[in-house]
Amino acid sequence: MARILRRVFLVLMLSAGIATAAQGRETPAADTAGTVLITGSDRGIGFELAKQYALRNWKVLATCRTPAHAQALAGLAASHPNVVIEELDVTDVGEIEALAAKYAGTSIDVLINNAGIFGDVESQSLEELDYDDFVRVMAVNAFGPLKVSQAFIDHVAASRQKKIVTITSGLASMTLTENVRQGFYFYRASKASVNIISRTLAAELRGRKILVGLFNPGVVDTGFGATGYAGPRLSPEQAATALVAFIEALNPDNAATMINHDGTAMPW
Repeated sequence: MARILRRVFLVLMLSAGIATAAQGRETPAADTAGTVLITGSDRGIGFELAKQYALRNWKVLATCRTPAHAQALAGLAASHPNVVIEELDVTDVGEIEALAAKYAGTSIDVLINNAGIFGDVESQSLEELDYDDFVRVMAVNAFGPLKVSQAFIDHVAASRQKKIVTITSGLASMTLTENVRQGFYFYRASKASVNIISRTLAAELRGRKILVGLFNPGVVDTGFGATGYAGPRLSPEQAATALVAFIEALNPDNAATMINHDGTAMPW
């Protein structure tokens, strides 16, 4: 009897030890739904994307230019161990390449080029046209997504989903009649540029089975671009929810097409 009791005790202790060890371990990458890298994750749509993917049990590589100032993102990472914050300025080639090297061998299912700026409204009016602001807007909104995509192509190609998605804008459309109005030269040019960049990427990466998507979130209540627009706005949560749904539905038929937040294709 004593021998049997000892065996029972040892089994119970061993089981308790295994349970404790399991509780202390982080969830391995294999147990996550996928891996997503998001640029500009510290506010607005980017932050909401990080939150929604974290809640969906994805591994989230949340990048932003100044992590020390990203208190909300830090709070999200503190409560969700599947969120990792990385410093990344999308205009800094060295930082982009260093981050890609850091994650060499890591599969990234979805790469979201979310970081963007509107630029100063006055500086891109016909009366002002500030060259330095033009270069800055183009660097963030056009070159940034291209360079980040290029640096992480192998990571995306090694994944299951193989998706690269970039945020664009209806203001870039050369077809929509309501866009034939004044101003916003730099922002329009940068988003029109990223549209053709994405279409070119889609053609070049088709052989590697990588899907490239373009998403227009519409006017979102983030304080992004004080354009004087007085119409309805989506909340960042609504825009991020629509974007996540778009990413899930991205396929060869709707890739390289500008898709609106309501799911409809938009003319370029």
